[in-house]
Amino acid sequence: MTAAAADIELARRLERCEIPNEGFPHASHLKVAWVYLAETESVDAAADRMAAALRRFAASVGKSEKYHHTVTVFWMRVLAAARDAAPGAALDEILAAHPSLLDKTLPSAFYSPERFASVVARTSWIEPDLQPLTSDFRLLNS
Repeated sequence: MTAAAADIELARRLERCEIPNEGFPHASHLKVAWVYLAETESVDAAADRMAAALRRFAASVGKSEKYHHTVTVFWMRVLAAARDAAPGAALDEILAAHPSLLDKTLPSAFYSPERFASVVARTSWIEPDLQPLTSDFRLLNS
């Protein structure tokens, strides 16, 4: 099975809530996000799909309170920017070129702790307050 095929299967397993909570680390989130970006017509549609899958998954493992909408949209937008900066690249190539994507604390470079921990951030998308997300992917290259 290719990496891409394995990632698609991971996305389907997430959608069916067949993954144990401890079996879904940050890198797995990125793999599913990458699949959704490839399978949908826009970043917003991919983010909506990811949000729905993660909400279902969190509920299935009794952790509904763990879902954080700003986190979900942040990662979808960052991955989309990385993909756009390297058309045709596979996720593994993107991660090798930008290891900061594997750091799940990356949002802290963009959000103050207070803003990020807010109820509004947990339930809807809010823009970063420390530095903006850019579509040209410069921030992850520094």
